[in-house]
Amino acid sequence: MARARLCLLVTAVLAGFAAPPAAAAEGTTNGMKMNMPMSDAPAHFKPTRSAYTVHHLFLVKLLAVPTPIPYEKYFTIRLGIYDGAAPHKKLSDAAVEIYAGMRHGMKTGFAHGMNSSPKVASDDGIVDVSGMYFHMMGAWTLKATVRQSGKEDVAYLQLPCCGK
Repeated sequence: MARARLCLLVTAVLAGFAAPPAAAAEGTTNGMKMNMPMSDAPAHFKPTRSAYTVHHLFLVKLLAVPTPIPYEKYFTIRLGIYDGAAPHKKLSDAAVEIYAGMRHGMKTGFAHGMNSSPKVASDDGIVDVSGMYFHMMGAWTLKATVRQSGKEDVAYLQLPCCGK
């Protein structure tokens, strides 16, 4: 009799680990609750047009972006890179690395990135970023890492997704 109870207990415990309860499965990943609001509606705000890097070394300006940003279609943006101490001075020799992702309520870091790898082409302080692709509605954050003359700093711009 004790052996039968032990078998039932083991079966019940294993069944509990095999699948989360149906009520907990919604809004979860692997049965763990996530505090990440996700939208199925377009974001309604204007894109960030310019942002200084964290330590004010550089100024990143959004020169061109489709209006509205397309949903589930590739698009291109254009950035200008300027000296943080002299914001009218374009930096022709700055290197830029781009990452775009969604924070879903996170204060730092990203919950996920894009499903594409954008290509960055620079010419005389103007940066074309092609291959951008937003696969979810909501607020996207563009992280621009700027390097020039041994200095590196990061700027963040907010982009709304999307129009259809």
